[in-house]
Amino acid sequence: MTYLLGPGSIRIDVTVSQALARFVEVRVNRPQELARMFIGRRPEEAPVLAGRVFSLCGCSQSVAARLAILNAAGLPMPIEEQFAAMAGLLAERIFETLRGLILHWPSSMSAGLVAQAGQYLRGALAASQAIIGESREKKVNHGALVANARRLADAAEGLGIAKDDGLPPDDTACAAIFRDIKDDRTFPGRRPDPLTAADDAEIIAHLCNDAHYCALPHLDGRVVETGAYARLCDTSRSDDPHLAQRFMARIRDVGLCLKQVAHLAKGQNDPSELMAGGPVPGAGGFGVVECGRGRLYHQAEIDANGKLCAYRILAPTEWNFHPAGPFVETLLSSRIGAHESAARSVSRLAALFDPCVEFKLNIRDAAHA
Repeated sequence: MTYLLGPGSIRIDVTVSQALARFVEVRVNRPQELARMFIGRRPEEAPVLAGRVFSLCGCSQSVAARLAILNAAGLPMPIEEQFAAMAGLLAERIFETLRGLILHWPSSMSAGLVAQAGQYLRGALAASQAIIGESREKKVNHGALVANARRLADAAEGLGIAKDDGLPPDDTACAAIFRDIKDDRTFPGRRPDPLTAADDAEIIAHLCNDAHYCALPHLDGRVVETGAYARLCDTSRSDDPHLAQRFMARIRDVGLCLKQVAHLAKGQNDPSELMAGGPVPGAGGFGVVECGRGRLYHQAEIDANGKLCAYRILAPTEWNFHPAGPFVETLLSSRIGAHESAARSVSRLAALFDPCVEFKLNIRDAAHA
């Protein structure tokens, strides 16, 4: 099974015995040479390059790069540019979450619902791209932002994002997904250990000193998670099925972002929850943004000739699909059944962890492993 097109892939091997997931191996095959493309370039090229080379979350990558090079040069991001960047980040986070939920859900929907969802997704894409396009100008056109935020909210509501943060309304794509999982108790409840700004200093230190940290990040003694469920798990009911909790966190995150865009159009917002950064003594600067899939890091160093001499990128997928990370911990020892039942359960869980590259699933019975 393969879902989610993008650079690289994730291979998920699961060995089942007596309906239990007895062994889980996850291997992320992402082209690590992408960060090397930045070396030798002028710092101002980094945000443009980041926005172009990544097929998903290009705005988030670009803003993280901009923050990294500004901090490496000891420069602040102007207030007006901060507002523009926040608008782009929120619009992208809304669309990426909706796109991931609707297009990559492993169960089928009726033809009519697919057509309806496609129409609303196209509307969400157009509105988000308009906001992101304005944000590239590094200033906010409040009139345009109000209009595009309304278009984005209308599309989200059509897909099933309730205005009151409640369950998705009937006859929407999100309601169809929720029906698939609302009674699914395959996976035991698991409260995440969220990746937060308090971890930034330790992570950046690891990035600067460990060449392999971007591919296999870790924080001692912890199984950290990042993304909507890590951000909003405290708003879910602990007795709800685990997949339902993850799904509701995703749609509540969209609702929260829609409200933030509306506040931003009125000139009200705080960038600290969406983006941050700072200098790294002796090693340039870093930038971090909270994108749809979680906390994204860029770290840059500038040499005496004014060129980038080191560049590092740490994406959310590397945390969530770490070989000893939260996806594996959630899946291991769960009663997933066998054959098609096992494949369906693992695919649903993987889709709700929302990797930024395709995943390939291999289910083996212990008797034939």
